Amino acid sequence: MDDGELEEIFFDEIETIAGKIYLGKIEKIVPGLEAAFVKIGKGRNAFLKLSEINEVYRETILKEQEVKEGQKILVQVKKDASGKKGPQVTTQIGIADRFVVIFPFKKVIGVSRKIEDASERRRLRTTAFSLRKRHGVGVIVRTAAEGVDEEEIIKNFERALEKWNQVLQKFRRSRKPKLLHEEDPVEQIIKEKVNSKIDRLIYNNRSLLETLQKYLQNLPKKPELEYVEGDLFEKFSVYERMKKLLSRTVQLKSGGNIVIDRTEALTVIDVNSESYTDAENQEELALKTNMEAIEEIVRQLILRNIGGIVVIDFIKQKDPKSYEKLLSRFKEVAKRDGTRIEIFGFTNLGLLEITRKRTTRPLDTLLFTRCPVCSGTGKVLSQKILLKRIREDLKKLKNFEEVTLKVHPNMSGYFKREDIKKLQKEFKVKLNLDYGWHDPNSYEIKAKTKKGGK
Repeated sequence: MDDGELEEIFFDEIETIAGKIYLGKIEKIVPGLEAAFVKIGKGRNAFLKLSEINEVYRETILKEQEVKEGQKILVQVKKDASGKKGPQVTTQIGIADRFVVIFPFKKVIGVSRKIEDASERRRLRTTAFSLRKRHGVGVIVRTAAEGVDEEEIIKNFERALEKWNQVLQKFRRSRKPKLLHEEDPVEQIIKEKVNSKIDRLIYNNRSLLETLQKYLQNLPKKPELEYVEGDLFEKFSVYERMKKLLSRTVQLKSGGNIVIDRTEALTVIDVNSESYTDAENQEELALKTNMEAIEEIVRQLILRNIGGIVVIDFIKQKDPKSYEKLLSRFKEVAKRDGTRIEIFGFTNLGLLEITRKRTTRPLDTLLFTRCPVCSGTGKVLSQKILLKRIREDLKKLKNFEEVTLKVHPNMSGYFKREDIKKLQKEFKVKLNLDYGWHDPNSYEIKAKTKKGGK
């Protein structure tokens, strides 16, 4: 939470396999795709790009140059399964710890872009270069390492290296697809998200205190630790703020809103001014609403864990300089996101195109399941169409005197007394209506014939 606003949320009860390392088995190679499908022993086969397999990996893991079907292989999950697609895996293994990420099969060195101080970047890069030269693995220094003593960074590196050696030993001893390495979800959140910018860390399980202290001891500025009993989400109104995540429309403080529609291919966000009229002219009104919308859009991208292609339809602006201001502001606000956002600029139609790195599934797919009634469309048949179908079915019935029609409760306000009388007169039957039918897209007709049959 930041200044009373919910910024990011995680659910450790909901399973994700992103980041986990598996021993896999190559089930099928598809030359046309330059890819392979890998059995990892979990759900659908995973997708692997063969172009990612470099010489170091071949020598260390495959022990040969050619990739073959039936071969065991070491992979890490880049993206969870989504829709009809299985998970995506890579051979470019990364082992993360508090201050560094090591890459056993790459020679890369780097420092987090979020560390902006030039002298600090040089110091950390020198440390990373020394570690890579000494141990022969790639090293990326993370944001949390800013201001941390070199000695602590080296200890952290050695811990990550030990994790890697354990993974490698398990891989060499095993033959069948299996999970080799995963992070504890609570430790992972602390390690990934708690830094010197956090003022207060609240917990409701005393057994976590030792874990928290372990990860916080080397931070230059430590957050205040506070123990509170009970449901923290209830006490700090997180559930109330989560309601925004369930809605297609998110209100802006000024009176405007943004509308979020997510499809499998992309997410479209529409900005509307609605009742906001507190501006001297239309251009000023549009710019103020668009600027406010940028803050909420980035927050919602993070909260809902929206990834892939995102297209934003801002309120139209006449002045080209207004679009330059919007683009500049979006780039600035996007820096708050720990996930990589690429901004491609405005199209000829005035739509802002961006992409956000996708690893785990979007929040709505974790919290909700597809509706069995509307099959995920969010729509059901109109009462007018349903009544027309009922009428057509009644026409097909012959030689009956009484009909019981079961319909969904949403038809109760549609059937007026005169409609029932009209149907009874048209078909010369006694019509009984039952509003206890379960499906708004269908109905049930039971007819009693004049001879006493049904």
